[in-house]
Amino acid sequence: MNKIKQINQINQKELASNTTSYKSSWHYEYRDTNYIFISNIPHSIKPHDLVIIFSQYGIPTHLNLVKNHETGGHRGFAFLKYANFKSCILAIDNFNGIKIGDRMLHVDHSYYKLRRGEKEDDYLIDYDGVRRQMEENSQREEKNVKLIENGEESEPKAIEYKFKSEEKNESKGDENDDFIDPMQNVEKTGDQKVGNDEEDDEFVDPMQQFITEPKKESREKKHKSHRSSRHRSHRSHKPRDKSPSYRTDRDRSPTREKKRKEEPRSENE
Repeated sequence: MNKIKQINQINQKELASNTTSYKSSWHYEYRDTNYIFISNIPHSIKPHDLVIIFSQYGIPTHLNLVKNHETGGHRGFAFLKYANFKSCILAIDNFNGIKIGDRMLHVDHSYYKLRRGEKEDDYLIDYDGVRRQMEENSQREEKNVKLIENGEESEPKAIEYKFKSEEKNESKGDENDDFIDPMQNVEKTGDQKVGNDEEDDEFVDPMQQFITEPKKESREKKHKSHRSSRHRSHRSHKPRDKSPSYRTDRDRSPTREKKRKEEPRSENE
């Protein structure tokens, strides 16, 4: 991490100083070598992956991804050679400190030296092999995209949408189709209940019947109240019957009964 920060700080100082000349850059000191050193490489990265990544800023010609002879994998660092020195500058300025997987790459200039018995052509990049590896990876991705039905791989099928007009013209044998609209039967039963006048009307107010019914009830109540009032007024204008059975309690008072009893005696006397 300290080396990554040091390189980034040097690049920031050059940007702040506004130096545009090629010879004044710190990269100019390593103009004698076209090799770069790459470290902190994730173990999932393979040689063809590094070629694809670093070919964005030039043409890599040689690659030595140092192997671990005990495990068979790589040791996490590599030496890569470009065909042009300026490609090394671009790769260091752009790839130093980037995160690949769960690690941050460290990229710097390197004076790479071959060991005894080694030749530079032993690490020559085979672009035909890289191309084949890329094709195999693309085929694997396509297989993963394919759907698996009944344990066999099959290509995904698009669902055909059917309009209502097409569904009406279909025969009765197509009713068991899995893609028939489930609301079709509900719509048919609802249309049969509606009268002929309301079949074409899509904007009928559903609250209309609830609004009209209270009005009818209020009219009936008014009519009944008017009839009862007339009946009462008719009773009030009837002449009072003067028969003994309709005598009031006032006529049957004890003082009046005494007077009635006394009146015949006075006449006899």
